[in-house]
Amino acid sequence: MKFNTPKWTFALVCAVSMLISQHIMAAAAASAGGKTATGQSEKRLSLLLWTNQRIKEILGSLAENGEFGIAGKQLGRLEDQVIAYMPRNGLTALRHADFARRLVSQLSSISNHQHRMKMLKFLMANHELAATMVFLNAPGQQNVAQVYHRFASMRRALGPMVVAYPNLTAAICAVLYKPLTMQINENTVHSPNPVALFKYYVRYQRAMYFGIRNVPARLLIYVVDSCSSIRSMTWALNKYHGDSMVGQLFFSVPYDYSTYLHGTKKEVDIKGYNLPNILQYGGVCADQAFFASQVGKAIGVPTAYDIGMSSVVGHAWVGFLQQVGNQAAWNFNIGRYSEYRGVVGVVQNPITRRHEPDSFMSLSGQYIGTTQHQRWNAVVLTDAALRLLAISATHGSFSPPALPANVYGHTAKALDNSVSAQLSLLKRAVNQCDGYAESWMLVGYLASKGKLTMAEKTLWTGALMRLCGQRYPDFAMAVVQPMILSVKNPIKQNRFWNRAFRIFAPRRFDLAAQVRMMQARLWRKAGHLNRAGTYLMDVINQYANAGPFILTALHQAVDILRQQKHSNRITKLYEVTWSRIQAPPRMADPFMHESNWYQVGKLLESRLREQGQTLLADKVRRELQSAGNPVAGN
Repeated sequence: MKFNTPKWTFALVCAVSMLISQHIMAAAAASAGGKTATGQSEKRLSLLLWTNQRIKEILGSLAENGEFGIAGKQLGRLEDQVIAYMPRNGLTALRHADFARRLVSQLSSISNHQHRMKMLKFLMANHELAATMVFLNAPGQQNVAQVYHRFASMRRALGPMVVAYPNLTAAICAVLYKPLTMQINENTVHSPNPVALFKYYVRYQRAMYFGIRNVPARLLIYVVDSCSSIRSMTWALNKYHGDSMVGQLFFSVPYDYSTYLHGTKKEVDIKGYNLPNILQYGGVCADQAFFASQVGKAIGVPTAYDIGMSSVVGHAWVGFLQQVGNQAAWNFNIGRYSEYRGVVGVVQNPITRRHEPDSFMSLSGQYIGTTQHQRWNAVVLTDAALRLLAISATHGSFSPPALPANVYGHTAKALDNSVSAQLSLLKRAVNQCDGYAESWMLVGYLASKGKLTMAEKTLWTGALMRLCGQRYPDFAMAVVQPMILSVKNPIKQNRFWNRAFRIFAPRRFDLAAQVRMMQARLWRKAGHLNRAGTYLMDVINQYANAGPFILTALHQAVDILRQQKHSNRITKLYEVTWSRIQAPPRMADPFMHESNWYQVGKLLESRLREQGQTLLADKVRRELQSAGNPVAGN
């Protein structure tokens, strides 16, 4: 099976660009000025009380006239005022304003006016549920109308229960707005009925590993995105409840070589594709990953079905949220074959259903131990920074109307839309909840566009590495890379890479090797071939078993030798590289052929034959052939 793995840089820019475009439209809609008439100019009001009063007035008028377009513009203008004049302790006012704007924006997508008004009335009466819904879904999300349609159907079927379990309700609506389908090689699997799934989790909530009611919705989306029947989930719960190491279940499924060795269908395909049969009859890595991920969801552990590319064949493994003391972190290493560690993985975002690097979701483990308000505050502060960035993108000025004279408790000077103002909001966002990846990603985006000074890059890379360098190194690498690449001076950029290398080297050989590869690219681009070659040889000598990039390092080193007129050294380079790579255990040919050891061996064999060294080439060939025999139980 083959998979196309998008580069994280492209995914990052696309994700942030989409958010910016949404906020550009919102900023344009809110750009019309005008004085706000509170009707109580003689009464002094705090910024929070005035904000709440304006929201009440706007939503009250909306409930009467149904003019969502007008209400959206008014709420956009109100939020701009709060952003501009909000003091350090003014987060509650901003949260309320952002909530109201998001609510109206999202409900505007519902085409049926009567349904839209009923939904507005119900959500205004159930604030915690409403806020959970609006802060989980993005204002410009394409499927948001379907999300609220699913919510309406669940409300009809479940009644007050949707209010009693706001996180579960929001997660199921956001993920299962339409049936979820997965293709696991030749098998197609589907999500269960959303109402039945809701009832399952409520009925067995005490048996769920992390619980249900208090698990953040942004983690629950990786629980409710199940593609197993309720019957299979109940079987898994009875067998595995309380298992804290879901990733190890990957290896509980025996590997089935029947298709490759005998050309027959897998036994599980004949017997029926479900969790009990996968465990009994076995499967390939895709089935092993599917089994472990689905069992995790059945017992209340957030999991992700991860896919990646190594050479020419696709692989699958499982990521799961692992409890670490009073905290939790995503583990993408236990539930995979060791030969494929270092392969970059992608997972499906349950809400957008687009594939994105697994590093993006890894930071969500930080949600454990945070309050609902802290998580929402991180969202609204990032929204505010995006709003300022959107205005900057159109070369506009941020000049919302002044606050009424009777409002107190605000800053004397309005905030501008400068990069420093955006970074200030983002700093507050990560201080509220550093697990909200979008805040860090936006900083990375600003850096990639050359908006950050050297001092700002140093500050933010340092903060990111302190938080993520050890616990979430993949995410740290994903965000810090565009920051470092934006440093134009090779010597200064190299210093940043060296700092990252010192953090990754002790535990993450694959990321340390990636850093060395980036340094080699830096110096090769700068014309310093010897220095580039030094870093490539460091990868070959120190990290030959850390991941698939050894092949890239080898090819680049060969190119440098040819540029330097040293082609006579290529054979020796192949020999050294092959000797550094640990031979994998004997396995069936399709898996052996994709291993780094086999591919470098084939390069060496071919090179020896070109030079007429037939005996040595035959020796290498025999060694390669002897390894391609399967071992029982592998």
